[in-house]
Amino acid sequence: MAAECLYPSVNIIQPLPSSFSLLSWNIYKQQGDWQAELNRWIDDSDLLLLQEAQSSDELHDWLQARDYHWFQVAAFTWQEKANGVLTAAAGQASRVCGQRIREPATRIPKSLLFSYYHLEGAEQQLLVVNLHAVNFSLRGRTYQEQLDRISGFIENYGGPVIVAGDFNRWNPRRERLLQSWAEREQLIEAVPTPDHRTRFIGYPLDAVYYRGLELDGAQSMRSQASDHGPLQVSFRVKSSDKP
Repeated sequence: MAAECLYPSVNIIQPLPSSFSLLSWNIYKQQGDWQAELNRWIDDSDLLLLQEAQSSDELHDWLQARDYHWFQVAAFTWQEKANGVLTAAAGQASRVCGQRIREPATRIPKSLLFSYYHLEGAEQQLLVVNLHAVNFSLRGRTYQEQLDRISGFIENYGGPVIVAGDFNRWNPRRERLLQSWAEREQLIEAVPTPDHRTRFIGYPLDAVYYRGLELDGAQSMRSQASDHGPLQVSFRVKSSDKP
């Protein structure tokens, strides 16, 4: 599927601060006490990236109460509620693009969201990619195709880049594909300390990759509301990139 892009009408540009943090979390369709956990973590985060977000009134009310601007790519709709990745921030994105890709076995789509934000102290905008990777791609072809779709946006992009979300790397083949792709795109993984990420046979499912930024710190937390714990990562603009 080709990317569907929007250019929101922004009257006042509200950039992200030059030192900022993001929270990335597979929220498991808000099946647990997600509000209590988000309320505990969100105050220190400027960007919120959710995977498996369900488009509910409760979630929208929570976002509106915090004056967030958000976009969601509906991977699929179930019981009249969209499900897919959602990216939110206090500032409005200047451009957002969404994609879907079907799981080879189940034919249930997964979604990708590309968001561009003005960043205080940086010459170019920050490109944030929110990913929920395909799960059932036994030979890895569709998994690689999804990574290649991200490359279509970031490989020639000169500004800072963050790729974060649920990468579903649960076997050695996926680990090799992911690390080879990250090396090709000059992306660095922000490994959290402490590292409480959900694992399958030793491989962490969730991750945050970046380039063109300075890493200030990364941590992961345990969750009672989801089968994934969130990642919180702090960055700052490189001094060499300041105008």
